[in-house]
Amino acid sequence: MTTVNATPYSITEQGSLQNLSRKEQARQVAEQFEGVYLTQMLSSMFEGIGKDDAFGGSYAEDTYRGLLTETYADTITKSGGIGIADSIMRELISLQEVEQ
Repeated sequence: MTTVNATPYSITEQGSLQNLSRKEQARQVAEQFEGVYLTQMLSSMFEGIGKDDAFGGSYAEDTYRGLLTETYADTITKSGGIGIADSIMRELISLQEVEQ
């Protein structure tokens, strides 16, 4: 069995986090997690919708729908989200304070 060791900061681009404070890093990671969560939630919402005749029901439609879902999730997250990022950020900050 393969084990994956991951920290909250390993799921992001390391270069984009190096110049940020710990609080800014925690905020960015929390927002990314909320975006992934919303993408999954919105994806299940679109599963019940049938294929559109305008696109012919091809694989391109599935790709477009996936990209559209990610865009919706990013937009929701950047507009304040649904509150998950705030909770995650508080937890990350408290875990960092315990480690120090």
